[in-house]
Order: sequence, then structure tokens, then C-alpha cells
Amino acid sequence: MKPLGENPPLKLHISPQNKSISALEKEPQTPNTTQGTGTSYPTAAEQELQTLMKVIEWPAPPGPTEYNFSTSPLTTEFQLLFPRGAYYVGEYVEVLITARDHGGRPKAYGGDYFQAKLHSPTLKAGVTGSVTDHRNGTYTASFLLLWPGQVEISIILVHSSEAIAVLKDKRETRPDKVYFNGYFHGTGEVVECNLNPPARNVCEYHDAYTGESWFCIHPKQVPCSAYKGTATGGSREIHTPEEARLLDKSVKEKLISSKVKPFVVLSPAISVDSRANCSSGLPNPEPSGFYYQDIWYSRVCKNRAFPHPDNVTKCLTGKIMYMFGDSTTKQWFEFLLRFVPSLQRQDLHAQFPAPQLAVDMSNKFAIQWQMHEKPLLILYGDRQEVHYVATELERIGSNKEGLLVVINCMAHFVTFPVKVYVRRLQGIRDSVVRLMKRNPLAKVFIKSANTGYVYTHSSDWLSLQLDLVMRAMFSGLPVTILDTWQMTSCHYLPRDIHPGPVIVKNEVDLLLSFICPT
Repeated sequence: MKPLGENPPLKLHISPQNKSISALEKEPQTPNTTQGTGTSYPTAAEQELQTLMKVIEWPAPPGPTEYNFSTSPLTTEFQLLFPRGAYYVGEYVEVLITARDHGGRPKAYGGDYFQAKLHSPTLKAGVTGSVTDHRNGTYTASFLLLWPGQVEISIILVHSSEAIAVLKDKRETRPDKVYFNGYFHGTGEVVECNLNPPARNVCEYHDAYTGESWFCIHPKQVPCSAYKGTATGGSREIHTPEEARLLDKSVKEKLISSKVKPFVVLSPAISVDSRANCSSGLPNPEPSGFYYQDIWYSRVCKNRAFPHPDNVTKCLTGKIMYMFGDSTTKQWFEFLLRFVPSLQRQDLHAQFPAPQLAVDMSNKFAIQWQMHEKPLLILYGDRQEVHYVATELERIGSNKEGLLVVINCMAHFVTFPVKVYVRRLQGIRDSVVRLMKRNPLAKVFIKSANTGYVYTHSSDWLSLQLDLVMRAMFSGLPVTILDTWQMTSCHYLPRDIHPGPVIVKNEVDLLLSFICPT
């Protein structure tokens, strides 16, 4: 389908390629300073931010829109394009989505966010569809047919374009919508803390290495040095009544209707597996893989299954794995502890979110999980137990054969301006570059976002934006981006940022496939 109108179509599901070219000969791109020549030039960091903001540009409504003229999941529908008598594995199927408002009137502009999947419930199979926005109120969803049998199409309106305009505005202008509580030794007073100063009289906790700061209102009775930790405080109601209607659960994350019935896909005459063994630098195609009988088949490479503990221990023998991230990578850590009996948790006399260590003495490998530094939406985090990922990466020595590093840093940043996330990733990326120059044998993995982060002030659209930023920022390095976004969006289980065990196992198996490709 050719785009209609003057604007080019927008691909809603972009998978930037993870290029294999090495950037390790270049020094990390630290911010430049402008010279006093009378002309102001953007620093390297500012230039990169500008580029990244273009990567995640999203069509906006032409002006303020009343709720009744916003996209409705009840009147929006899709229909099959180019129906034919038979469908075969390897072919594409397309559907046309027509967005309509609450009065049933066709929309004249784009910007809605849809998630599409083709699936077979009885076969426990599913694949993500690619959605193209024609910016005129219509969208094309394209699906690659990857298995034989009866299939059906499901499309969800995640957010209307009008709701996205609200999300985008509040992300950039109201970073205080989520706040944190600060605790201090010697007093029961609880004060507000955040990435930006929440008041004029504040304590600033500056990290000299990363250049990052954390601010708390100055307690009345004790000095700033008495600071001991932070916990999730709460969230503020920041929406007008009209904005709240656009984001109400009755109109977001809803299936749209269609008369497209399930249809049968036939086997191809010849089936050849041309995938390469898993290695860093391989591009992520669209789609990046699919489920069949509850097993994920990657289209990036020839991924493997690790059905027994012995398969895992054979792969990890003699290796050291560092996991940095949030609770989604901790799911991987906990899964491996449950799955491998010989892998034992070590008592470090510290509770979550302090670092966790597991060692397999029989097979001589170890796994350490560590939470990234604030912001953290958790019950409590002691300042002595949580550290910046960039700083921890610098502490990893060189010339260690079998060194594995897994990094995930995203979900806790979705409520903040994009520049906050970019700054954090710039520090992590620079440290990754230095680590790989110290140890060229190290394997570094960047875990993508999970879908299903739909709590207060969060959204899959906000997560998608940061996911695209992350992929763009690491695209020039010989690291492996693990596309768990699609793994969590096309399974039959309800979308949840903390997916069920069957999804977690497939995620871990994909990781292991890159560690031990044969």
C-alpha cells in the first residue's frame, strides 16, 4: 500500500539493526564543551539527543481534540486486504485498520498506537505483526505466516493519538508525577526525593564518576550526610478531567473488532532452515521470532533449547555472568536458581535490592545480579546497596575468558524525560566500550523492554519509545540485543512486565543460545 497524503508512513514497530561493525577503536563519546567564540554549538551529547528524538518522533493530532473525536476501540475495525483462496507458510497477510472516533466518524490523521499479533491458541503459537501508519486515519498491519494450521488475527488499540499527545507532554513537563521518599539516620522525618530538585533547599547527592545527581529535600534536624536510603513515595494526579478520559482503562489496551475469521495456513512445498548460528552483530529482523508449541523460534539466528539442567551447566561451566538491571533480569536470575539444582544462592547478609550471588561449585560458574541505581520504584533501597551500572562495569577486570555481562535499564525511566534516560545510557555505553577494549573476549547482552508495563503513569508506548532509543544507542557496538519485546507481546499469556515462567524460560534459552551457539 502506498502512503496517502504528503507525509510518509510511520512504521510503529521498528527494529533497528544491531550492526556488527566495531566501534571499539573510538573513544567513548563524552560531551564536548563549547568555546567562547560568541557562537554556541551543541555538544556531542546534545547532538545525539537531537538525533534520538528524531528516531522516536510520533505523529501528533493537528490540534486539541475533544474526547468524542478521539479514536475509539469500539468503532475502529480492520479488514483483510487482498484475500486469496490459499495461504502458505512464508507468505505475508495484510489487514487494513480504519480508525474511527466515538461517533463512528473516520479519522483523518494518524498517531494511534496499535499492537497486532497473529496466533493459534490450540498450537500455542504467535507472532507479532508490523503496523504502518499512513497518517490519514488508516493503518496496515502485516503478518508473516510462519507455521501451518489455523490462525487468527488480534489487534489492540493501546492508545489513541490524542492520549499519546498527553503522555508525551506529561513525560517531558511533569517529571515530578512520580516521587520518592528519603530516609535519614537520626530522625523519623521522611522527605521527598527525585532526579530533579523537589524544592529550593535540597541535599544533592552527586556521583563524581557518572556525573549523575539525586536530590532530597533537606531534613530539618539532621545533615545531608545522614541520608540512608530511598523508597517509592507515590504518584500525583496531573491530568485534567478531559486528559483522564483519554487515558481511562475503558479506551486503552482494548481489542478492536473485525469480521476477519480464522483461516488455515498450508505447509510450503520445501522448508529450509537458513538461519546462522547465534552470534553478536546479527540484525533483528521483523518479526524477530515466533512461538510454536510454547517454544520461541528466533529469526535472528538458530537458537537452541536447554530443556535440562545439564544443558545449562554444560553451557555455563567456567563462566562468570554479571546481570545488571531491574526485576525483569532478576526473574532470569531466580529462574536459573530454580532450574539448576547445583547452582546455590550465597548468603551475602543483605536483602533486595542488594546484589545477589549464586555459585555452582561443581561446574565452576557464578552468576551475580545487581540492581541499577535510582530511580527505582521499589519498597526500599539502601544507598550502600545500589550502584550505577557504569561504575560497576569499570570494576570488572580484564583478560577474563568466559566473561558474560547482561544489562537491562529501562522500566524505571519511562515516567521521566527522554534526556534522563539517554544520559544514563550514555554512561553505560561508554563503560561497555571500555570493558570490551579491556577484554575483547567478553560477551555483552542488552535486554530489551518487556511489554505490559501499564501501571500508573506508565504505558507500553512510553516503553516502546525508550526501547527504540536503547536499540539506536547500542546499534554500532558488537553487543547482542535480546529482543524480549516481541517475546512478551505475542504470547497467549496476558501481557505483563513480569511474564510467566514459560516466557522467562524462552528468554533465558535465547540468552544461552548466544553464549553457546552450538
